[in-house]
Amino acid sequence: MKKSPFFALITLVSIIFSAYPAYGATVFYANGAFTKNGIEWCEENKPLYDLLGDEFFEHHKHSIESRVCANLIEDPLWSYSGPDRVEKLIEQSRYFSELEIAESREEAKVGVVDPTPAQVPKNNTEEKIEGSIEEQTEQSVKEQVEETPKQNEVQDVNEDGGGCLIATAAFGSELSTNVQMLREVRDTQIMNTQVGAMFLSGFNQFYYSFSPTIADMERQSPAFKELVKISITPLLTTLSLLNHVDINSEGEMIGWGIGILSLNAGFYFGIPFFVAIKLKRNLLS
Repeated sequence: MKKSPFFALITLVSIIFSAYPAYGATVFYANGAFTKNGIEWCEENKPLYDLLGDEFFEHHKHSIESRVCANLIEDPLWSYSGPDRVEKLIEQSRYFSELEIAESREEAKVGVVDPTPAQVPKNNTEEKIEGSIEEQTEQSVKEQVEETPKQNEVQDVNEDGGGCLIATAAFGSELSTNVQMLREVRDTQIMNTQVGAMFLSGFNQFYYSFSPTIADMERQSPAFKELVKISITPLLTTLSLLNHVDINSEGEMIGWGIGILSLNAGFYFGIPFFVAIKLKRNLLS
């Protein structure tokens, strides 16, 4: 029996949705910090970091894991040898992760990406070994916010989480694997080309005109939050493909951009159209 285009589309969607979790999965992060596996991964990568220097980040595609790991290695706590060393490093990674998020907020506003680790406040370098991680995190984020123009501060620093507000609200944290994936696609792929940076600059003006409202609605309604999570899954799925390709020219960026837009047009418009046609035929027959 000849299979319809509708059947082919449904098959394609099933394959992509079943494969999607593999793209964003990580055993290194949990609850906003490195896990024990993350600390072990960092220890295994220290010789490589010592050898490559800043090229270490390019080797790991400028991932947040590599930047947090570098700050841990450079921190005085790294040489601590007590029995609770791993637990202390895990808590310290939470602090460095918050610094990365705060820096990412500022980068998203100005459209300039710094692929190196977030700068650690000099006056806190020794204090953070003994002090409260929570207090240091709050102080660091406060300093980042105070440097921001007031109009931007009101819009999205205090409540909305910077970066991708809708995805952050949907998945509950800027350190969720899905939000990290979006950040890495932005930093390592889109922002690395002029056409990508121009597109993102224009898109951000449109996106931030409505995303704070959507994010607030998600936080107020768990049902709406789940609906949004389901709705943006096809978008996340297609964007995750960019983490598995090398884009080395403006032309390649344009080509992949058109491809991603076409896939999303198929998900959000093509499939509903075929479903509507199928239902109409069934009702008329």
